Amino acid sequence: MESCAPLVRQGRLRFDFSIINSFDYYTGLVFKAYAEGIAASLASGGHYDTVLANLGLPNVSACGFAMSLERLQEVLGEQGESGVVTPGVRLADRPLRIAVPKGSLFPDTLRVLEAAGLPVEGLRDLGRKLIVREEDVEYIIVRAQDAPSFVAFGGADCGICGRDSIIEADVDLLQLVDLQYGWCRFVVAEPKTAAGQAERAYAWRGTVRVATKYPRITQAYYDRIGQQVDIVQLHGNIELGPIVGMTDRIVDITATGATLAQNDLAIVDDVLECTARFFAGPAAYRCDARIRALAKRLAEVVRADEAE
Repeated sequence: MESCAPLVRQGRLRFDFSIINSFDYYTGLVFKAYAEGIAASLASGGHYDTVLANLGLPNVSACGFAMSLERLQEVLGEQGESGVVTPGVRLADRPLRIAVPKGSLFPDTLRVLEAAGLPVEGLRDLGRKLIVREEDVEYIIVRAQDAPSFVAFGGADCGICGRDSIIEADVDLLQLVDLQYGWCRFVVAEPKTAAGQAERAYAWRGTVRVATKYPRITQAYYDRIGQQVDIVQLHGNIELGPIVGMTDRIVDITATGATLAQNDLAIVDDVLECTARFFAGPAAYRCDARIRALAKRLAEVVRADEAE
C-alpha cells in the first residue's frame, strides 16, 4: 500500500468497493484501469489464488490482469487514427457532454438541469437541433432509448433516461441519481376474456408466449418467477399479440392503464417500476470530477423536491 501512496495523493488511484469482476475465480482484490477520453476500461484483473490451489499449488499467491491493445491504441494513437479520442486533450479542457432525452422526459429534464445550476437557455427553443452548445456544456439531443448507447460508447459523458432504457441497452453504466420523475410501471396483461388460458397453455406447452417491446425486462421477470417464456418482440401495438391469438400475454409499460382498458386487457402482475436516472460510464465518472459534482447537485435537487 505504501507504494500506492503517491497515486492516492495525486487522485489517480481510487478504491471502489462496488467493482465486481466478471470472472468468478478472483478471490481478493480486483482492479480496473481507466484513462481520460475512452468509455471502457483499459485493463482489469486481480488476485486468483484458488486457481493455483486447484492445480495442486496451495498457499501460492497469484495476480494478473488483461489489457486491451485496441483501447490502448485509442489513447496513444495518432490524432484522428482511432476516431474516438484526441491524445493530449484533457476532459476538463472541453465541454461536458450530456445526453438529453427528447419526448416526455424532456420538460422535467430541463427543470432539474436548470435547478442544478447548468445553463439551459439553448434548450428552451430546441427546434430540430441535435447538439446545443452552452458555456462549458454540450447537450446531445437523443431518444431516451438511445441515451445509454451514446454514453457507453463515448458519444456523451453522462446522460438522463428512464431506468427501463438502461436495462434494455444492457451496457456498462453507473446509475448515479434516481431523479424521481417520469414514473411508470411495467405489467403483464392478457385479454379479460382469456383468463386462465395462459396457465392452461403453459401446462400443455411448457412455455408462455409474450409480446413485448422490452425483451430483457421480460426475460428477467420470467426468470425471476421461474417460468419458461417465448418472447415475440414487436415495435408497436403489442396489445394485438394476445387479441389475435399470436401470444398468450403482453409485457408493456403503463402509467394510467387507460390503453389496456380500452383494448379490454387486464393486468395480471406487476413487473417493474421505473423513473428517470442520471447515469454515466464507469470511466467518465471516475476520470471527470464534473460528473461527480453534477450528480451531487442533482441529488440535492431531488431532496429539495421531496421536502416540498
